[in-house]
Amino acid sequence: MINKRKSTVIVLFMMLLMAACNVMPNAGSDPLDGTEWELLYIRKSTPIHGSTLTIAFKDGEVNGTAGCNRYFGNYQINGDRITFGMLAWTEMACMQPEGIMEQEQAYMAFLSEVVRFKIEDGQLVLAKAAQEQLLFKKSS
Repeated sequence: MINKRKSTVIVLFMMLLMAACNVMPNAGSDPLDGTEWELLYIRKSTPIHGSTLTIAFKDGEVNGTAGCNRYFGNYQINGDRITFGMLAWTEMACMQPEGIMEQEQAYMAFLSEVVRFKIEDGQLVLAKAAQEQLLFKKSS
């Protein structure tokens, strides 16, 4: 009698678990994992000519180039929300093109304030609460 009751409970638990997976098939998935992007616009401006800013996502880690220096850290996804952990970066000083270090500081500050993301028409949008955005194209 006890074995039959245990079997019934186990079967019911498994059925509930499978039903939950069907209701939320993408729960826990990360649409950014394994993707790499190149910045097209910061707010409404293009990057300084001759500079490349990138971002790549893999297994909860983020890295890229900020125009001069490389950066890296962690990120978490929850629905359309994204948070970056403390980002670290190399500390090279670049003089060319003119304004590169200021652009890099603005980009890194922007990343620290990002709260939402979306992928639309093959582009990645990272947005701050104030609706300002970073727009990326998929890297080839």
